[in-house]
Amino acid sequence: MYTAEQISQATAARTREEYEAIDALNQTGAKLLLKAPAKYAHDKANPRKDSKALREGIMTHVAVLEPERFALFKPEPDCDKRTKEGKEVHAYWKSTLQPTDIPCKADEYDNALSYSDAIKQAMARHNIVPLATEVMLKADYIVPIKGSLDIIGADGYLYDIKTTMEEATPKGFGRQMIWSDDFKLQAAWYLALCKYSLGVRPKGFRFIVVEKEPPFLTAVFELHADLIAEGEALMLSALKSYEACKSFNEWPSYSSEVQVIARPASTAQSAPINFA
Repeated sequence: MYTAEQISQATAARTREEYEAIDALNQTGAKLLLKAPAKYAHDKANPRKDSKALREGIMTHVAVLEPERFALFKPEPDCDKRTKEGKEVHAYWKSTLQPTDIPCKADEYDNALSYSDAIKQAMARHNIVPLATEVMLKADYIVPIKGSLDIIGADGYLYDIKTTMEEATPKGFGRQMIWSDDFKLQAAWYLALCKYSLGVRPKGFRFIVVEKEPPFLTAVFELHADLIAEGEALMLSALKSYEACKSFNEWPSYSSEVQVIARPASTAQSAPINFA
């Protein structure tokens, strides 16, 4: 389907800094636009704050997709910095850090290792062979779009790595895929991005999911064509919203009208049972 040379030629950025500098809409921004354009504008002006979940997610991706770079993460020693011995241990650790090293919390490092080991085993079990990883693409669609793909598989599928507090089952994570617009939009976004930047639409979109609790069970899920179609409709709506907002430089909030909330007909309370 694709060759490594094709992907390399289409790659829009080689570093995260180059990618962030590309003036194009990504799927994260599209999700915010669908909630309210004002949320998108706020996020652009106020980059997301660091968090444990974000740090663990980054380390997990690096451990799986860029193992040579994972060696740069240096976990903080488990010591009590309130004691003399603890201060000495911590000071020695800091003195060993190189300019390219990335200090991190020991528990977050251990979690990332556990998640990544489980994901690698799942990839081997499902015969997922990466043709390319961490691929940063840009394409011209209705508006310029971009995205950073985890894995373009040799089998013609796109793969995205997810950690979850839900069970990695159809009734757990699978239910989220059905009811959350985020997964559908992401899948449609990356499929379209590949089509318009590489010239061929991938076979489909799959998630490699690992639970965040021991024994770190894994599963691989593929979005059905019907859900992809829903994602395409969401994507179209987000792109048109972005185009209009950018044209007028206006990023509206929620409706200014009073909104009446009623129980949906499908969930309306049934009439009481008459036992007479």
